[in-house]
Amino acid sequence: MNKKKILISGLIIASIVTLLVYNYVFNSKHRNIAEEKATVVLSANELHSNFETNESLATTNYLDKVVETTGKITSVEGNDVVLNDGVQVSFTTANVEQPKTGTAVTIKGRCVGYDELLELVKIDQATLINN
Repeated sequence: MNKKKILISGLIIASIVTLLVYNYVFNSKHRNIAEEKATVVLSANELHSNFETNESLATTNYLDKVVETTGKITSVEGNDVVLNDGVQVSFTTANVEQPKTGTAVTIKGRCVGYDELLELVKIDQATLINN
């Protein structure tokens, strides 16, 4: 009898915990990077250089942070641009006016890490601040 009560209590507690975790994961608010204030402001060259110099420190400092960076567009491909041949930026939506190669821009987005193969810092959910 006692073991049966413990088993039933354990199942009830496990069910409640499962429901709470499910609710937290699937019903929590998503971040809106466009409305967040940038926690890091630096040039595209500085950002790329920091990852090349010490990737683990730069990852600690910038990963999943809102970054505002300025640089010159060196390539454009669809909804992505590359700044100063070192920072790949993926915009949240298609811009009405697509920036052109050679244009200096300031963007704000979430740093998602460093691609060692392409030697690019990756930023997603970006918005164009000015051009």
